[in-house]
Amino acid sequence: MTAADQSEQVASSEPVTGSGGEVLDDLTSASGTARDSVTVGVWTALSRGTGVIRVVVIGAVLGPTFLGNTYQLTNSLPNLIYYGFLAGSLFVSLLVPALVQHIDERRPRDVARVSGGFLGIALASLLMLAPVAVVLLPELLKVTALGGVGISGSAAQDGSQIGVTRLLILLTIPQVFLYAVVGSATAVMYAHRKFALAAAAPLVENLGIILVLVLSGLFYGTGKELGAQSTGQVLLLGLGSTGAVALHAAIQWWGARRSGVLLRPRAGWRDPEVLVTIRKALRSVSQAGLLALQLLALLLVSNRVAGGTVAIQMALNFYYLPIALAATPVALALLPRLSRLHQSDSTDEFTSTFVEGLGLALFLAVPAAVGFVVLADPIAHTIAAGQMASPEGLAMISGALAALSLGLIGETTFYVTTQAAYARGDTRTPLVSMALQAGICLTLCALATFAPAHSLLPAIAAAYAVAAILGGAHLFLRMGLGRRGRQLLGSLGRIVIGAIVMAVPVYFIARLLVAHLDGRLGQIAALIVGAAVGAITFGLTQLVLRSPELAWLGAGLRNRRAAPVAEVAGGETQ
Repeated sequence: MTAADQSEQVASSEPVTGSGGEVLDDLTSASGTARDSVTVGVWTALSRGTGVIRVVVIGAVLGPTFLGNTYQLTNSLPNLIYYGFLAGSLFVSLLVPALVQHIDERRPRDVARVSGGFLGIALASLLMLAPVAVVLLPELLKVTALGGVGISGSAAQDGSQIGVTRLLILLTIPQVFLYAVVGSATAVMYAHRKFALAAAAPLVENLGIILVLVLSGLFYGTGKELGAQSTGQVLLLGLGSTGAVALHAAIQWWGARRSGVLLRPRAGWRDPEVLVTIRKALRSVSQAGLLALQLLALLLVSNRVAGGTVAIQMALNFYYLPIALAATPVALALLPRLSRLHQSDSTDEFTSTFVEGLGLALFLAVPAAVGFVVLADPIAHTIAAGQMASPEGLAMISGALAALSLGLIGETTFYVTTQAAYARGDTRTPLVSMALQAGICLTLCALATFAPAHSLLPAIAAAYAVAAILGGAHLFLRMGLGRRGRQLLGSLGRIVIGAIVMAVPVYFIARLLVAHLDGRLGQIAALIVGAAVGAITFGLTQLVLRSPELAWLGAGLRNRRAAPVAEVAGGETQ
């Protein structure tokens, strides 16, 4: 059976009610959400795992230097532009509901038209925005680094950093156009409820960049400070990273093609349907821009300390790991379900499905947040390698991670709730909540610039965490779920109890292993054993408390390979 045939079978003409209500049952079942979440989570875990290795290699090769800061900042800029200021992940979330109706009504040409129209508008917008970023970033570096010094007393800013920054930006800015292809292709696959390839493809990009960094270390050495690097090294870092992103984009494009859509840019500005959705997207673009502004502030302010940008990125990679493994899979599994339920006016089913999905995401995120606080030091010792394994580097990583961790609760709530709001066409509520979050974060980051060098990273990390918690709580309350929303309190109570119970044995076991096993071996053992004990303790606690989320996850794991009920033609499973 061809990919096009499969996509047409998925596109049932009666997707919500189905025969005997089977499809509606699948859309609203928590175990069905868990099954799709597990599919995304497994592949995302592999991709995110290589992402952690990638930033570890950056630290090992480039070290706690301002050259490391510069590479990390410029290589993050394309992500911030597309996935931030042009609503990359939110762009996908808005495009999926626009495609779902055409898929369900068996109109593959309209799916290609709408997705291609979005891609065309994204590329045109990026063409105007990218030059602005090239000009502004060096100027922002000058402003934020004023008065900054490294922990060792070295100057945080001189002309050499600005020159290298300009060259690296020119080499990496083409990535923003490639990410537009990634976003559009990903939306096509998610709308067809095909999650695996879209979640796995970033692994190729990460492996490519790891290879580039290893070659840089072999050919040009490690731990080079600004001014000591060669032009060849800068070219290798910039061009090699862009090549890895190009390979990632090609794989995602192929995945959309396998779903039956030949993705190519179209004049979306001439398509009324695309323009209507783009107008709805204006608020989400503003929302994503505010989130990107917060992350950019963290990267820029951390540049006041040598190696600070590398350390904060290492902490952010671990911070976003539970988001990728919990919030993102749940949200992506929920989005097409909630879109269809909203379109069918199934209000009660929509609310209960959303609340159960958010509870499932918090079931994974809350213990991860507590675990990061307790195990921040062993994590830092485990992932720090080469030049970043100095006492200063370790302190920066562990301090930033511990301060960031509790923000996971707010970030997870915000992300999953945003998808629910978008599924019902509400883009205003998430924007208001994000504006509140951004205002708090930027204000606290500005105050953090007065902190001494050794406490700068924990200070800005705490600023982001506090803002994330307040923003997530505000958005959830603004959803107006009424009594249905209170159902989450029972789940959250069980989860918090389990996380607190879990923290006690993890803390003492980690300390015991570090005390009795010398060096890095003790830290690695503390991390592995502590994480295992924490997972077992939390799971047993939830079993005693009869947590439904535990049952949903078990059902999702058992049924991960089963064909989804949504792929039914004429009421019969394929």
